[in-house]
Amino acid sequence: MCDALATSGEHVPPKCFFPEKKDLPYGIDLRKNLLKVPSCDDHNSKKSNDDEYFLYILSGSFQINEVGRNLYRTKVRRSIKRNSSILGKIASTATQVNFKYPETEKTVKSVAHELDPSRFNTIIDRLGRAIYFYHFKEKWTYSIKYQAEFLFATVNQSDEANSRLKEITRQADDWFLDAPHYGENPEVFKYQALEVESLRKMRLHFYEGCKILLIFDYQP
Repeated sequence: MCDALATSGEHVPPKCFFPEKKDLPYGIDLRKNLLKVPSCDDHNSKKSNDDEYFLYILSGSFQINEVGRNLYRTKVRRSIKRNSSILGKIASTATQVNFKYPETEKTVKSVAHELDPSRFNTIIDRLGRAIYFYHFKEKWTYSIKYQAEFLFATVNQSDEANSRLKEITRQADDWFLDAPHYGENPEVFKYQALEVESLRKMRLHFYEGCKILLIFDYQP
């Protein structure tokens, strides 16, 4: 995206999202044919802290599968021991909440964290452009609209916000019902892509339960 010389291949999503063989049962490999896009060394190396931040957000979600939970118990915990600063920033905003599952209406006690919106937006924007380039073989230079379907509001009109999110997810389920999935390690990551006239949409799936809807239109 920066037009500098591509000197490396950047994994999208980051390689750290995929469990190492030592953390998996014998014979299981979840790092097969990972997706890559061309990158300059400068931008590739500077995003490692953001990659960890996003991994912590995903691995703390109640919606991830057993692969994601095992990744938290192994790789993420080792990372926390080496460098707890990122987790510390997330944990500093922790508050106890009563959470209602949208699908079952069951209420449980849990912990909510406040995201850094600017940082999160940057991460999703960068990821969206990379996946778009990988799939459509061209750069996207306009804005990207997105909805992180796994994030729920806990304060300030949370019921209304979560109802809107539930409706967006229902709509996305309809849009992508028959769309193929791409990615050779679907337990960790897979994506779908649609093109209707001049509008393109993508849906990213992390650890099966954490989904992000991306909409690419030509409005500035």
